[in-house]
Amino acid sequence: MNISKQKKAETREKLVQAAIDLFTEQGFEKTTMKAIARRAEVGDATIYKYFSSKDKLVLAFYQLRAAQTIQKLAEIDTQDYDLHEQLQLLIDLYLESLLPDREFVVGSAKKILAAQSFMISETPTIRQEFNGVINQFLDQAEGCDEIPYFHYRSMMVGIINEYLMGVLLYWLKDNSDEFSDTTQMVDLSLTLGVQLLRSGIPNKINDLMSFFIKRHLFNLVGSGGGIMEILKGVMTNKGASGMFDQWQPENKKSEAE
Repeated sequence: MNISKQKKAETREKLVQAAIDLFTEQGFEKTTMKAIARRAEVGDATIYKYFSSKDKLVLAFYQLRAAQTIQKLAEIDTQDYDLHEQLQLLIDLYLESLLPDREFVVGSAKKILAAQSFMISETPTIRQEFNGVINQFLDQAEGCDEIPYFHYRSMMVGIINEYLMGVLLYWLKDNSDEFSDTTQMVDLSLTLGVQLLRSGIPNKINDLMSFFIKRHLFNLVGSGGGIMEILKGVMTNKGASGMFDQWQPENKKSEAE
C-alpha cells in the first residue's frame, strides 16, 4: 500500500469511528455530516469525498469490522482446525471486533431491520466480506474429506453467512454474564450444523428434490396434452389459476377411467 492509499484508508477509518462515537453519544438523527467531519478533524467538504451520507458510514462500519476480522483470521494458522473450530474462530473474532461499539451495533441493527432507509438493500455487501473465508473453510474441509463435495456451493456459503448474521442478532439480545448464552448457542448449533454437513444430508435433500421434480414432469408428459395445455396457458397469459383449471379436469377424467 503506497502512502496515498494508506492515508486515505486512515482518513476513512477516522471518519467511520467519529461517526460511530457521535451516533452513540447523541443519536443518528441529531448527528450531522459536518459534526462527523469536525470530530474526525477533516474539512467539511472532505467527508463527502469518502461518504455521501450517514447511511453509508453505518454500512462502512460493518464492512470495516468484517475486514479487520478477516485480517486477524489470516494471522492465525488454522490448517489443523476442523470446520467447527474454523467457524467458531470466525464468529469469536467478529463479535470481539464489534464489542467496543456494541451500543451502536444494537441501535444500528434495529434501524437496518426496520428498513427505514436504503441500507436494507445493501446489507448483503456486509455479508459478502465473509464469502471468501467461508469458501476457504469448505475447500479445506472437502480436501481432507471432513465433508463431502456439495453440488450447490454458493447456496451453502449463503446459508452459513445467514447463520453468522443470526448469531450476531442473538448476541445483541444476550444479557447473560460474558455472553455465556451466545457461547452455548453457537457451540450447540455449530455441532449440529457441521454434523449435518459431514453426513452429506444437504446433497441427499437436493437429490430428493430433483427426483420429485423429474417425477412430476414425467407424469405431466405422460398425461398427453396436459403439459401442452399448461405451456399454452403461460404463453396466452392465462395465469396460474387459469392453467390449472384447464389441466385438472382432464387429469381427473384420466383418474376416473
